[in-house]
Amino acid sequence: MRDDNLYPIDLAHNYVKIFKEISSSHLAKIRDSNMLRNLQAIVLAAGKSTSFNTDKTKLVEKICGQEMILYTTRLLESLSIETTVVVGYQKELVQAVVTKQHDDRINFIVQQEQQGTAHAIVCAQDSFTQENILIMHGDMPLATADIIEKLYDKHIQSHATVSFIIAHNDDPSGHAYSRVIKQDNSIKVIKAREFDGDINDHCFINAGIYIVTKQFLQDNIQKIEKNHESKEFYFTDIIKMASDQNKKISTIQASFDHIRGIDTFQELWAAEQIKRAELIKHWMDRGVRFSMPQSVHIDLNVTIGAGSFIGGGVHIQRGTTIGKNCTIAEFCNIENSTLEDHVTIYSHCIIKDTHIGTCAKVGPFAHVIEHSTIGAYAIIGNFVEVKRSTIGQHSKAKHLTYLGDAQIGSQVNIGAGTITCNHDGNKKHTTTIKDGAYIGSNNTLVAPVTIEENAFTAAGSTITTLVPKDALAIGRARQVNKLEYALKLRVSKKPVDKESSFVGAVKNKQEKTT
Repeated sequence: MRDDNLYPIDLAHNYVKIFKEISSSHLAKIRDSNMLRNLQAIVLAAGKSTSFNTDKTKLVEKICGQEMILYTTRLLESLSIETTVVVGYQKELVQAVVTKQHDDRINFIVQQEQQGTAHAIVCAQDSFTQENILIMHGDMPLATADIIEKLYDKHIQSHATVSFIIAHNDDPSGHAYSRVIKQDNSIKVIKAREFDGDINDHCFINAGIYIVTKQFLQDNIQKIEKNHESKEFYFTDIIKMASDQNKKISTIQASFDHIRGIDTFQELWAAEQIKRAELIKHWMDRGVRFSMPQSVHIDLNVTIGAGSFIGGGVHIQRGTTIGKNCTIAEFCNIENSTLEDHVTIYSHCIIKDTHIGTCAKVGPFAHVIEHSTIGAYAIIGNFVEVKRSTIGQHSKAKHLTYLGDAQIGSQVNIGAGTITCNHDGNKKHTTTIKDGAYIGSNNTLVAPVTIEENAFTAAGSTITTLVPKDALAIGRARQVNKLEYALKLRVSKKPVDKESSFVGAVKNKQEKTT
């Protein structure tokens, strides 16, 4: 298990460095399905994630909007590698996430008792069908197809029995990763806590990605002995066994950032920063400007058009498409929504499950949620909430308004302080406002109700019935002015006796003298 905090101390200072270290191989590409022949994968996903201290498997934690385990399974599927996932702790959660993504294309083996990585392979050995077995952890979201392909090529070309990935890491504080020890003609991997040598002499760590021949695995996997301290069976012992038997062992080196594992929230944070930097760089290269990229949260499965501007503190979540030349101001949260070209979202807006037409303007401090549609050139202003509603082209609701379950046509004006009363205490009802209508300020529209084309409603009205086309509806009490009545009210008010009053914790004068 990796159990230490190998992560950048100050990503703000290292942001440019991170950008430079990210290779283009991170991005997905189509590959020949016959490229990796005679290979199947075993993904280790049964651990308890104790270092997270959450009583929840880390494999369903999301990184840039995608569960951690899916980075591994989707990588393997992109390479057309038959995959079996070994599950154990909270297996139902892991299986549900994987099955939702892959249907029945991924196999599962249950490790009933979590007795270490070698024991997990023992549980899976009956599923071996190919000549070579790829074994990797399920908590490696930054691993790339290029790494797997290079390891496979080296394994095949060198006729190796065991091949595995190593990475350079001479950080003396790094106690999380097993250390690769090469001495004379032997090679072995030992746990970080057992390493007491010179880190400069043994500066490579084991990444946890292996290819082993099926025959060697079947002959040796059950010979691995239980570790005396942890009482677990470690798969890394297979490397020493191969070395002792003079088997061919191959290694390839990868960037440490690409093989990072995740055992703590600090490590998850570091991996997500790297993945997010990769995504932001991708969109920068395609003409998107980020004013403060280090503060932006962006998920996978997001599209942003060229010429768009993304302000600081913006969250762009999975399923969102932003068109060309859009402006997303500071601290907006956009999730599973489509913004057409030239849309402006002012600061502090929440946009979810919504379609916004071209040249529309929303915000600041607006909520547009639950499958709403905003038409082209429409304006949704400050402190306006739109919920399960359609707003037509060129319509406006500029101030302090709630529009729930409303169907609003084009060229409609909604006055400040207007609300649709869509719930009668039992069920929701629809408010329909047709093209060209004008709703005065501080209106209460009690659904179900319809306001026909080009109708007007007076300010302060409560509208409960149909307003005909071209009509003016006034739904308020008639104002009555009682002249000089205010003088009578003032006379009737009794003066306050300051001597007998009690103010704060101070007693009156009479109480002080007694």
